[in-house]
Formats: sequence, structure tokens, C-alpha cells
Amino acid sequence: MGIKGFIGMVLLTGSGCFAQADSITSAYIQKFPDKLSVQLFTLKTSNQFTIDYQDIGRTISVEPNEKRTLGIAVQYDFISFSLGFAPKFFTENKDNRDSKMTSFGLNLFLGKWMQHFDLYYQKGISLKEEGYEEAYLAGLKTIKIGGSTSYVFNDNYSFRALAFQNERQLKSTGSFAPSLSYYYTEFNGRKEPQLGGKSYFVDVALAPAYNYNWVVAKKVLIAGGLSVGAGVTYTKDGSVSDTDFLTQAGLTLSLGYNSETFYGGVYAKGLVSNHDADTAVNMDDTIAYGTVFFGYRFDPPRFLKEKTEEIKEKIKI
Repeated sequence: MGIKGFIGMVLLTGSGCFAQADSITSAYIQKFPDKLSVQLFTLKTSNQFTIDYQDIGRTISVEPNEKRTLGIAVQYDFISFSLGFAPKFFTENKDNRDSKMTSFGLNLFLGKWMQHFDLYYQKGISLKEEGYEEAYLAGLKTIKIGGSTSYVFNDNYSFRALAFQNERQLKSTGSFAPSLSYYYTEFNGRKEPQLGGKSYFVDVALAPAYNYNWVVAKKVLIAGGLSVGAGVTYTKDGSVSDTDFLTQAGLTLSLGYNSETFYGGVYAKGLVSNHDADTAVNMDDTIAYGTVFFGYRFDPPRFLKEKTEEIKEKIKI
């Protein structure tokens, strides 16, 4: 029996150029290519699902045990990465019910291209429906891995300033920035006695998007982006497989202070995917992400500069 089938049964029964100066300033963007940025953040993030049993008119929410994540992000030159985990000293994490949450992100800034990767790992999932008792599956895990490739049309728009990384937007501007996204999502119930198997789906979507950075004061920025797209999704649930139409919508918002050395603020994003299956069971997928962050820029160690230059030479950046 597939995992979606089991859930229903349970609830029915109950390329740019890089300079070597400390900062490069144009009329619209100030860059800090020779600065190492380190950022601490706390966030609320989860990958939630909704299963719609159309033949019986019931909708099930599949929700991980919520966690507050503590993380660190590092950026130097064309690369940035972040790692988050859910420590037990946060009050909301003490009732962990044997659950876990880990996230990892990686960005590559290659001229007008931005390459983004994500990984979300969750363990401990609740099945909820209004009017029914919650069912908690401590052994059920989900993993999502994938990312997106985006292209920025406007040279005066800074993708990095949106997330307060090693650039600062000096004048308000926006840009059309279409992206191709691709994600693999897996439900693993092998350690849940009543499941004993796994299901997965693969989403690929092309999404036109527009982003805007609004400079409200010299060092204060409000930024946002909106994308709406479509593609295909392939689902494998037990012995059943299906390929269907996919619609997708994304929203990004940020607000913060950004000086030459110190920066901080709030950042939120969401991605909603609707799997329009021809079968009696549909599954929607939502990634929600909200963070408060504080960062500092300083000169990198010499070995990091040398190794970065070696890598850039090899990959011809």
C-alpha cells in the first residue's frame, strides 16, 4: 500500500567579472567582492503537504512537528551557503516527539545567473483533518532536494541585496527574472511499522518572475518578488505512478538594514505547488520560510582568497 493510501485509510478509520577592490560602486549597486560575510539567523521553516481525496470529499493536512531552527550562513565572492538545525534549548523544540528538522541552502552567483540549491529533512509528521483526532507518525520522514536556475535581465538590479548578502542596492529598481525549478520530494515510511515503504514525486516548472528592491533610506531596503509558473510532476506511490500538470507560485519579502560592515533584518519566502492529478487523490506541496538574521562583513583569510581565485580560473568565471 502506498503512503497516500495509508494516510487515507488511517483517517477514514480515525558569467560576470570580479574585481579585487574592497567595494565596487555604481549608480545602482555597491558590491563587496573582497569581503567575507557571516550571518547568524533563527528561522521557522517547514515543508507541508495537503492531500485531497476527491472521491470522498476529504482533505488531509500533512504537517511536520514545528521547529525553530538556528543557523549560520556564509558568503564569499560568488558562493554562499547556509546550514540550519533545531536545537532543543528553544522552548518550542522541547516537545520534540522524536522529531527532527535540518535545512541546507547553497547559492552560486555567476554573472547574471543565480543557481540555488535546497535540502529539507523532516522527521515526525502529523496527519490532521477538522473534526477528526490527530494522528502522529514519529517514524515518517520527508526529504526535499532540488533548486532553481534564474536569470536577471536588469544589470542595475541586485539579487544579492534582496537577501542582504555582499551587495547593497543604492537606487530602487526591479527586474524580470524567470527561473527553472526542479525538486525531488520523498515520503519515507520504512521506520513506521504500518507503512514500510516510500513514495516520491519530482516537480519541474518554468516560472516567469519579477523582483523589486525599494531603497526607502540610504541603508534601509524593502524588497520582494513574485513568480507564477507551470510544469510537470511525476509521482510514484507504491505500485502506482502518474505524470500530471503542475502549477506553482512563489513569493519573497524582505526588510532590513545594510551598511558596509553590519547588516540585519527579516526575510520570508514561500513556494506553493499544486499537483493537478487525474487520479482520485491530489497532493499539494508548500514550503514556508521565515527568518530573522544578523550579519557582519570582514576581510577573508589569505588562503580563502587564493583558493577562490583558483576555482574561478578553473571554471572560467
